Amino acid sequence: MFVLSTGLRCSVLCLTLLWVVGCVQTKPVPGYARAGDRIVLGLGGIERNSGGEAVLKASDLSITLTDASSVEHDLEALFVFKSFPDYAARLNAGVIDGQIDLFGLSGMSAFDGGWFVVVPLNPPGMLETPLPLAVGAATVEITSPKLTNIADAMEGDLSAIPLEIIAGTSARDGDYDRQFVGYTQYGDNFLIAPDNLAGVSQAGGAFLEIEYNDDSFFAAGAEPMVVPVDHNPYVQLNYNHIANGDGTGTLYVTLLNAAGFSDEANATQNTTPLSGLAVKLLYFKSSATSAVTQAKASFSINAANSYYIGTDGSILTGISPVLTHNADL
Repeated sequence: MFVLSTGLRCSVLCLTLLWVVGCVQTKPVPGYARAGDRIVLGLGGIERNSGGEAVLKASDLSITLTDASSVEHDLEALFVFKSFPDYAARLNAGVIDGQIDLFGLSGMSAFDGGWFVVVPLNPPGMLETPLPLAVGAATVEITSPKLTNIADAMEGDLSAIPLEIIAGTSARDGDYDRQFVGYTQYGDNFLIAPDNLAGVSQAGGAFLEIEYNDDSFFAAGAEPMVVPVDHNPYVQLNYNHIANGDGTGTLYVTLLNAAGFSDEANATQNTTPLSGLAVKLLYFKSSATSAVTQAKASFSINAANSYYIGTDGSILTGISPVLTHNADL
């Protein structure tokens, strides 16, 4: 039986990701695998299937494979990463002009990305040992409190993603594993997001003041950065970094969308989902051994000068920005 080489698997993966961003994959990549191989599973749209969740970790996922002999095997999530389509991708055009609905994919969001996970067909923590898998049709089930399994007619079902197990075993391929590392999330960051969106259907943006008290924590020449959580082209994010000369400083952040941030009921072509009101604060520490506790002690939000605004520019009451380290998400 034909088995994909590592190089060919990489090519097929790159092509396949272009088509499955935004919804759950109907099959893993590759769709045929031996015990000991790596498969890549598409977990669905970041907005559509995880409500715009800014962080999804391996520890958030529970993955089980049921083989052709009905034996269940626990699997490990090795790497989790995001992928976004090109702005001119067919997915975005199809959502905007409504053509995507003709294919039975409801609730898709333009410019939405997708979550993907690399899964070894090995026992958890035993990457050199292939699982004892029965040859034949198998299914993979993925559950997570951060994922919603919509399972429309034209997409995959997270409770039963089909995989064909073929004869033989594969030794661990470290080169194949390493190619994903650079796309996984960097842990040295904070999420700044609204504490409560209950009752909020529309917003215009946010103004944030992020303060730090010790710049010796930063790597030489590497200033902290503020970036959007997604790739929506209508989000306008600007920030100005003011260093006080005594080791302290402030980042003044403006986050806007002229068309607004909105829930699904009020969405228009140029609005951004409410999840886009979140931003990430990236920092680059001076020592690889610097503790998360040091980062938490270094950064804070000036609550008095940080707020969200409505589409008319007025301050939204009952909603405040919260700074949370990636380690706590």
